[in-house]
Amino acid sequence: MAQAAQISFPAMSRHLKTLRQCGLVEEDRDEFDSRVRIYRLKAEAMGELKAWLAETDALWARQLAAFKAHLRKAGK
Repeated sequence: MAQAAQISFPAMSRHLKTLRQCGLVEEDRDEFDSRVRIYRLKAEAMGELKAWLAETDALWARQLAAFKAHLRKAGK
């Protein structure tokens, strides 16, 4: 995975550790090879992230619409 993302293995490990600590992913270990870790997105955490993104998107849409209206009014 690190090669596909074009970052070093230690950097990928740090990123995954941060995501795990934040509760966005969960980690399992391979039953046959303890060095192998399998990461999975946590659906509930992603739902919270999606809700936050939707709120942020709506906020910016309102802000940009207000700015556009202001520019139209100032231009007339």
